[in-house]
Amino acid sequence: MFTSQRRRTVVALIVCLLFCCAAAQVQHADEDRVKAAYLYNFAKFVDWPATSFSGADDPMLVCSIGDERLAEILQQTVRGKQARGRPIEARQVSSEGQFKPCHILLIAFRDSEHISQILRSVQSANVLTVGQSDEFTRLGGMINLVRNDNSLELEINLKAAEAAGLKISSRLLAVSRVVSVPHAGGNS
Repeated sequence: MFTSQRRRTVVALIVCLLFCCAAAQVQHADEDRVKAAYLYNFAKFVDWPATSFSGADDPMLVCSIGDERLAEILQQTVRGKQARGRPIEARQVSSEGQFKPCHILLIAFRDSEHISQILRSVQSANVLTVGQSDEFTRLGGMINLVRNDNSLELEINLKAAEAAGLKISSRLLAVSRVVSVPHAGGNS
């Protein structure tokens, strides 16, 4: 009897654990879709200098580094879409030489060292940097996707964006929290 009761308890715990893991995966996938939608919409609400494109038909490149699953969802999200009259392409990048052609770069790393290194590598380029770590804007990143309970909020380092020659629409600024960063380490 004790063995049967114990067995039912173990089975119940396993079922509960599997359910919780599945729910967490669904929640993470939903959050990735929201992030991908934000990245797509950033392409609509940011102006890049004309020199950021070689020609009128050049695509808007939305790149990501540090999260393969999000990169796949981003590719699905932008497939066949346009922003500001340009086709959008999503790419997963992995090395410094691949960053500069990007117009938007999602840096999915959370550690300051990785983030700072990448921000330094695009410092002189017109790349909108997007992150998801507590220190992203303090390090010089431009837009931080901040998790607040069950939602994502935007934190914008306007000085970093302006230093890169980017103009963020007032409509995007209106739904964001603009932060003042005394020392922007990456993009200023």
